[in-house]
This record gives sequence, C-alpha cells and structure tokens, in this order.
Amino acid sequence: MKAQSNNLDVLIVGGGVVGCLLARALATSGLKLGMVESRLYEAQQNHPGFDSRTLALARHSAHYLWQLGLKPQLKAASTPILSIKITDQGHLGQCYLDSHSQGIEALGYVISQQQLGNMLYSQLANQRLEWFCPDQVVKVQLQSDLVQVSLASGQQLATRLLVVADGGDSATAKMLGVNSQIDDYGQVALVANVQTEQPHHQRAFERFTQHGPLALLPIDKCQAGLVWSLNAASQDEFSRLSDAQLLSLLQQAFGYDLGRFTRISQRVIYPLRLVRAERGSAHRTVILGNAAHTLHPIAGQGFNLGLRDVQQLAAQLNQLKGEDPGGFKLLQHYQQQRQPDQLKVIGLTDGLVRLFSNQHAPLVVGRNMGLSLLQGCQGVKNLLAWQAMGYNGAN
Repeated sequence: MKAQSNNLDVLIVGGGVVGCLLARALATSGLKLGMVESRLYEAQQNHPGFDSRTLALARHSAHYLWQLGLKPQLKAASTPILSIKITDQGHLGQCYLDSHSQGIEALGYVISQQQLGNMLYSQLANQRLEWFCPDQVVKVQLQSDLVQVSLASGQQLATRLLVVADGGDSATAKMLGVNSQIDDYGQVALVANVQTEQPHHQRAFERFTQHGPLALLPIDKCQAGLVWSLNAASQDEFSRLSDAQLLSLLQQAFGYDLGRFTRISQRVIYPLRLVRAERGSAHRTVILGNAAHTLHPIAGQGFNLGLRDVQQLAAQLNQLKGEDPGGFKLLQHYQQQRQPDQLKVIGLTDGLVRLFSNQHAPLVVGRNMGLSLLQGCQGVKNLLAWQAMGYNGAN
C-alpha cells in the first residue's frame, strides 16, 4: 500500500489490535492519519498481531467497542460472561461474582484476538488512513514541531504525533530512548482451547492450583479458552505431555465443575513478565498497548488497560479544534489522566501473581480465608466486580 503524502498529524506504528483500535477511534477526528505495519494483511489468519489467544473483554471495554460501531459484530462473535467462580485447589474458600447481582447483562465478553483484530481491520477499509505496509521504522528524529520517521522502504515521514504500538520489546520505543523495566515472574502461560463434557453456561473460572493460576473462559457451548500460568521450570515437562496426559493433569487441578475434559487444541506456551515502559508519553510521542505495559494474565486486565489508554488519547484528539495533536499540554493531560489507573491495575495484577503463585503455607491459609470472607461481603464483592468490569479508573 502506497501513501500519497508524507506529512501527517498522527502516525501509528504497529497495526495490531491496539493500533487498529486507535485508528478506528479517530475515524471522525479530521486528523490526517498514517499506519506503519511490517506484515501484510492479505493473510490475516497468520498476522502476528491477530493471534488466536482468547481475550476477556471487560464490560466497559465491550461498551466502548460498541460505541465505535462494532456492536453487531461483537455480539455475534463473542460469548458473554455471566458469572466468575474463584477457587483455590484443595481448599474450601471460594468466591462467586455474577451479573445478576450487579443488575447487568454480563460482566464481560470473551473473544479471540484474531476475531477482534479482523473486525477492527475491516472497519478501516473505508476510512481516511494512509498505510505504509509492509514497512517498518528504522530511524526516529525528534524535532520541536514534528517527528521525522525513516522507513525501511526509504520513505521519509513527518508527523506531529507519533504513537508507538508495535508490541512488547518495542524497537521504536528503544529508538526513542524509552527503556523498559522488566520483572520476570519465572512463569510461562500455557494457552489452548479445551472441549468439556458439560456446558459452561457462560461461566468463567479462576482456580489457583499447585502448578499455578488457571483460568477458563467460556467460548462455545462446551468449549473454553484455557490460560494456565506454570512455573517456567515445568515448561519442558508440560511441552512433552501428550494431549491425554495434559488433560489428565488439568482434570486433577480443575476438578469436575464442567464434567470431563475431552479434547484440547494445539497449545502455545510463552513467557510471563511484567514489562513497563519508563514513561507512557514523551516529546510528541505516546506509547500504547504492550509497548507501554505487558501484564500477567492472572486478572485478565492487560488488554482492557490498554483499551482505556486508547480511549483517553482518542477522546482528547477528537476534541481538538485546530490545536497541535502532539502539543505538550495535551500529552501532559493524557499522562495525568491515565497514570493512576495504570499504577493501580499494574500493582493489583502484580500483587495477585505473587500472592496466588506462592505455596507457602501461611499465605495459602490466608488467601483461602480471604476468599471465604470475600464471598460473605457483598459490598467488597461489588467493588471487585466493578474493577473486573473495567469501571474503576475507566474514563
């Protein structure tokens, strides 16, 4: 795809889900938008930004996507989460969150990253957006009133605002001198889809097992998305297991709330780290998505946090009336608005990982008692439910 002009208001680097989401959110802004993406979209099934991992969309996130015109597609492709059951293997403590007690239709929705990415990409077809694809950024130069960007193709671009959304370990962020703080949890995530004997009835499950936290997200009637956080030392062992052996271990860890596990899809294993960019914005630059913060999946908050970042930035850019989209005051306001939510969610997620991945006896007893107390305190459960739905700190 060739661009007709090299002068842009906003240049988005990275055409994955977050980059496409921002482009869609700016559809009516009147700003001149550009997108740099290294992979062609003709083979979307293999696009690395649209992989098959399951996303748990918080209710707030789903409603924001509806506002962007995706309600019919999202309703058709997603599964609502009506309740969440939280348990600790081998202990009686448990907690239930449900949409009925909150007086709402669903706590959230489950969709694959691939489906959501393809939905967003299809919405961009008729939008004023200049594509530089396949291409990639090789050099960035910051100037007082713009950012000069050099592409591998030889094209030279000038933009008033550069948005970096090219994923974790962002090469573009490094070019800008923005380093990341990395905390390795010593864990890996095993991701797959599983077939169950009994229907899930739109229930999600979070279970803390001796191997690590395990989440099951409802997909089809008797199918669920599995995300199992395991000790990194167990990676080779779990990789060598046959499907039957893995299902047997899963059955022992999860129990029989869904009857027997009958099938498992091809599994993917990837390392789990907390990655935080030193800063989320700089001179004429904003960093979004996994390039800004990559979270552990234990609470399902990573994408939802990134979506709220996009929502805030898009809201400010959509309200411009001739002002500079990369101006200092705009980016300062963005950072001030988003930082409290980011710090809270990152801290909460990190704390949960360290609490529920630790098998030290006093901690196990304490968290089991905590789940029991939580179940009996509706007020605290309501706060937890609203956090899970993405409203605590949302715009």
